[in-house]
Amino acid sequence: MENKKYLTVTALNKYLAYKIDTDINLRSFIILGEISNARLSKGHLYFVLKDEDSEISAVMFANYYNSLSFTPKDGVKVLVKCSLQLYQKKGTYNLQVTNMSEYGLGALYQNFLKLKEKLSKEGLFAESHKKEIPMYSEKIGLITSDTGDARHDVVSTIEKRFPIATIFLYPALVQGVDAPKSLIKAINRAESDNEVDLLIIARGGGSFEDLSCFNDEELARVIYDCHIPIISGVGHESDYTICDFVSDKRAPTPTGAAVLATSDKNVLISEINNYYNKICQSEKKIIDNKIYEYNIIASNHYLKNFDDIIKRKEENLLNLEKILYSNSPTSKLEIAEEKLQNLVNSIKKYNIQEKILTRLEEVKNIENNMSKIILDKVDYDNNYVDNLIDKLILLNPLNLMKKGYTLTYQNDHLIGTVDNLNVDNPIVTRFMDGFVESKILKITKTNIKEEK
Repeated sequence: MENKKYLTVTALNKYLAYKIDTDINLRSFIILGEISNARLSKGHLYFVLKDEDSEISAVMFANYYNSLSFTPKDGVKVLVKCSLQLYQKKGTYNLQVTNMSEYGLGALYQNFLKLKEKLSKEGLFAESHKKEIPMYSEKIGLITSDTGDARHDVVSTIEKRFPIATIFLYPALVQGVDAPKSLIKAINRAESDNEVDLLIIARGGGSFEDLSCFNDEELARVIYDCHIPIISGVGHESDYTICDFVSDKRAPTPTGAAVLATSDKNVLISEINNYYNKICQSEKKIIDNKIYEYNIIASNHYLKNFDDIIKRKEENLLNLEKILYSNSPTSKLEIAEEKLQNLVNSIKKYNIQEKILTRLEEVKNIENNMSKIILDKVDYDNNYVDNLIDKLILLNPLNLMKKGYTLTYQNDHLIGTVDNLNVDNPIVTRFMDGFVESKILKITKTNIKEEK
């Protein structure tokens, strides 16, 4: 069949492409459909949009896909903003999508944005109001579903990181219309019990509709007024709720909330060991200083020559006795008596007997006072020497070893911790009265916390 009036395939496809490109109704429109055969390739999303009777291919390029707030999956109904494009080479057409939202969530999301803006203006999200999360929380309250995965994730993470913490579970609904009231009831109960110093509100991932119960205004105000610090661990990292904004701390996941609420036991043990080592070093320094002071005292001239000094003191005392005797009132009286005998006849006519008796009494008093001064001086010197001896006894490090303390050496090095021991080399233990050489059979390291 010959006919001069015909179209080539290329001409037909070009004509159809022209008609589509010039149709204003096909440049930008919104279409409802269900996602099928969704796949990512080099950051671009390729999928089929279908309804009960028809389907059409669609593509969403990476620059548009990366701006989505959810992950498109097969079976999800969506509203897409798109244009119709014809692929001339094969004569096929598809939708080029520039925006996408889950069908039925439009009103929910708008309500979320309005509530977020309202509460933000009222100051419910202000950093100045947020309470500080305790560094070491030993009593942690958990508000979540009694049967959900979030409970297991939070509990197992806390037990692994900070096992001394006690977890108080406050079960609550985390999905559905009754969930906000259930969550509020759990918070009020935790405040009433006054048992915990930190609260975690947790729920696993889900759709925006599933998480919408955490966008409740009354719940937000109860969280804001709660006197207990609250960490929100709702959904996945990309999910945000009003609960996240109003809580004192937001975690990307329930597990992340458990991490924010606890300190890592391994880090704490390391810090304790560091403090213990510093204390040991400080004690060693003190002991070394005391030994140094003892050596100074022990090398003192008076202590080294103690016997000689005592002997010299005794000689001085003997000399003093001789001097005192030679200058004693008795000796002077004897001389005076000789003079008196010579003068007795001449003074009989004078009444001086009473005066002589008075002088004798004064002389005796002087003798008694001088004897007391000498004895007091001797007692003072003896006490001073006794005090020096007592100080030497107190500073003697061997007295500590009498109580059972020992020193352990390996390769002539003093050992302060089992980490410095080599199981293949012997050790030497110094007691007060000798040394013992031993072989190491086993090294058991003691948990510091248990010791305390």
